[in-house]
Parts: sequence; C-alpha cells; structure tokens
Amino acid sequence: MKERKNNKGKSNWKIILAVILLLSLMTLLTRYYGSSDVGDYSDTAKFFAGKYSAKLRTSHPLSYGLLHSPFVKLTNNFLPLKLSSVLWISLLIISVYYLSNKNRKTLFLFVTTPVIWYMAPWISPLPLSCFLFLWAYYFIKKYDEKQNLKYLLYSGLLVGLIWVFWEAIIYFAIVLIICFLYNKKLSHFFYFLFFLLVGVMPKLIIDYIFFGFPFYSILKHFFAVIAFSFYGSIYGQTENRTLINLLPTLLIIPIYTLVFFTKKNFIKYKKETIFIILSLLMTWIAGSQIRYVSITIPIIILLLGEILNEKQFKIQIIIFLILTLLAINPYIIQIKYETNCSDFHSFLLNFPNLELKPFTEDLLLKDINEIAKEHPNQVFVVGNRPDDYQTLADVYWGSDVKEFVSIQDYSLFLENETTVFKKTVCSSSKISNRRELCISASLEKFNDKTNYNAIKYALSLDKNIDLDNFKLIKKYKLIYLFEKIEE
Repeated sequence: MKERKNNKGKSNWKIILAVILLLSLMTLLTRYYGSSDVGDYSDTAKFFAGKYSAKLRTSHPLSYGLLHSPFVKLTNNFLPLKLSSVLWISLLIISVYYLSNKNRKTLFLFVTTPVIWYMAPWISPLPLSCFLFLWAYYFIKKYDEKQNLKYLLYSGLLVGLIWVFWEAIIYFAIVLIICFLYNKKLSHFFYFLFFLLVGVMPKLIIDYIFFGFPFYSILKHFFAVIAFSFYGSIYGQTENRTLINLLPTLLIIPIYTLVFFTKKNFIKYKKETIFIILSLLMTWIAGSQIRYVSITIPIIILLLGEILNEKQFKIQIIIFLILTLLAINPYIIQIKYETNCSDFHSFLLNFPNLELKPFTEDLLLKDINEIAKEHPNQVFVVGNRPDDYQTLADVYWGSDVKEFVSIQDYSLFLENETTVFKKTVCSSSKISNRRELCISASLEKFNDKTNYNAIKYALSLDKNIDLDNFKLIKKYKLIYLFEKIEE
C-alpha cells in the first residue's frame, strides 16, 4: 500500500515537471508577451536597466519592473520577465498540489485549467499575485478554523506584499476580509490591517525614493480608478462590458463552479462561495478580462477537487483540455507569425477574420536602426498617438537614439503648458449661493530636461504628423520620418 502511494507521488511529480517544461517551452518560443498593461512593466524594467530611450510613463507600481531590471540588463531582452511568470505559475501548481493534500484529482484539474496556460507568457505581476494570494487565502482560512492570530499575521503580510506589485489586489483583499472577518472581533480586523501595512512597506519606500512621496502609487491608482469609472481614460478609452466580450471569460471559469450553489456545498463552503461570487463580479466590473479570473481560479479548483465525483471530474477535464488547446493555439501561431487573434479572448471573437503577417516589431526595429544610422544621437518626436513613442522605445535596444519624445509632451511645450489632464467637479446650488465647492485633480509635467527647441526630426506611424512645422522627408517600411521646417 505504501509502495503504491509512493509510486503515485512520483507519478504526480512527473506530471508537474512535464507541465512546467511545456509551459517553459511555450513561453520561450512564442513571441507573444501579453496585451493589457504589459508595457508598463516591461518598460519599467528596461528603464531601470538603462536600456530605455525615453521618459518613463507607467500607470502601475515601479516595483515589478524594478525587481526584474538587473536580469533585463544582463540579457538585453524581456525573456527574464516572461520566464518569471512561468516560475510563479510553477510554484502555484506545486502549492495547489500540497494544499490539496496531494490530491491527484485536484492536480489534474489545475494543470489542465486554461488560465495557467493563458497567463504563462504574459509579462505581468498576476502570476506572482496568484501564488501569494492563494497562500493568503489558506492562512486566513486556517485562522478562521483555529482562531490562531499567527495565521492572520501571515495572511495580512502576504496581501500587503502583493499590493507592492499589483494595485488591484486591494479589491480582492476587501472581499476576502468581508468574507472571513465579518463575524470576528473588530480588533482582529485591525490586527490584519496592521500586518497588511507592514507587508506593503517596500512599496511606500520605493515611492518615497523615486517620487518623494510614499503614497504616490496608491493615490494615483485610486484617483485613476475614479476618473476612469466616471469619465473614461484621458485618451477617451472605456471598458467593454458587453455580453459577447464577457463570453471568453465565462468559458474560462470551471463549469462546475455551479455546484457551490447547492444547499449542501453552500453551507459547507459558505465563505468561499461568497468570495468567489464577489470576486467574479469584480472581474466583470473591471472589464471582463480573463487575467483577473486567475486570482479566483486556484481557490475554485482546490474546492472542486474535494467536491466533484468521478463523472463530473472527467467532464470538467475534457472541457478544460479543449479550452486549453484553444488558449495556446494563438501562442503557437505567434512562434512564426503575428496575428490579430493574439490571445484566447481575441481568438474567440475574431477567429473568422484571422490574419497572419510578419512581426510588426521586427519591421519597426529595422526602420529605427536605419533611421538611427542615418541620423545618430537625435531626439525624435513620435506621433500621432500620445503613447506611440512607447512602441518605438519598447522595441529599440540600441544606443544611437538619444530619446523618443511623445507628441503630447512636444505639443504641451509649444503651448507653454504643463498640464496633461485636468478635471474639476463642482457642486451645483439650487439657490442664490455666492460660492460653490469644487474639487480638482490633474496630471502635470515637471522635471522635464529635454531640449525641445533643439528637436529636428519627428517620426510617425501614420502618413502624416499632427505638427504644423514638420515636412515628410522619407518613408521607411512602417515609420514616416519628418524634418522640422526652419522659420
């Protein structure tokens, strides 16, 4: 009996190692490295590695990019950031295996779930956050069972540490607190909160060092969420919460999540079920993005491993395998070709219009290298979109370009302005009131040392440039080069 158990244990480890190897191979081969917010983390790593020919503009904490910057500097590419995701997913797989008491059924469910295959090549703190949050959940559940405050300490520290790298975890943390601390002493909530703040200290220190204000990232994220929720982004973007856009995310969620709503399971897993419901609701509010589901899926799988009977288990595995094959298919395509169906979400929604073409970044890099050779050590304005400069700075690893400048910054210079964006909200009295209460928030440009007067050239990904005093002098494969007209 003991020998059979040992053989099963060895077999399970072979499965884990095989999955890790396949995840690593897929991540190494595919040219895909994510879509949403990826540039914020990769550009930060490249900036602190001294390889970024532009100013840094990121809406997310510096910490994740900063952590990887030495490895990016060493390798001169983004591969360390991609392999980092595989590392955290590997630790997540091992954690699920151990937390399930080495349940083979749970292991099979987790290694076939599409989420881990979907997230593996992404440059993102999500895999790290998922790994740490799973343990935060485990410890707060242990506290709930044993009423031992040391488990609450561990959970608070882990949530705080995740917050160092990923701002959105605070919303999942609030749900976790509501579900597991609502019937506990108020003092225990403050105990958890204290250690959460201890865990987030590295973030405060980093913000103080680089921005001179320890709450820079926290407040920036908070006000950005408010502004985006009510007014959209500063570039007019809004989230798409239509049913068709939600479909890929719904497919990723295990179909047998519905078993939590049976009377027996709801009574047994009441707190977990409420947490799952509220978390998935937040995923929809956040724009129906698959990556946010990755926080909840490991917890769902842990519970399903205990609940599902043999027939349900087999059905769920078959569904997972089909979805996983669909999820990795775009990544396999992107070993050789760029496609408009770059991930599972776009693959499902755009499949009838699948397009294959050479990689844009290769063509851009060829253009930039040629431009830099012809016009070395120059500062280039890049348009027409405010963040097109990031696209060029992201693909270029050389040292012959002095700086890529956003057309937005150059336009502000021409107008002698420093305000990038400003919003003022005022009260509206119904009486003859002499004063109204107004609250204003703005994004400002300070500490800009670029000599805009000396700029001679502009680059555009369009046929024109939205600047009056520049003329087209050469077209490359994708980039148009413009020269300033001297008055």
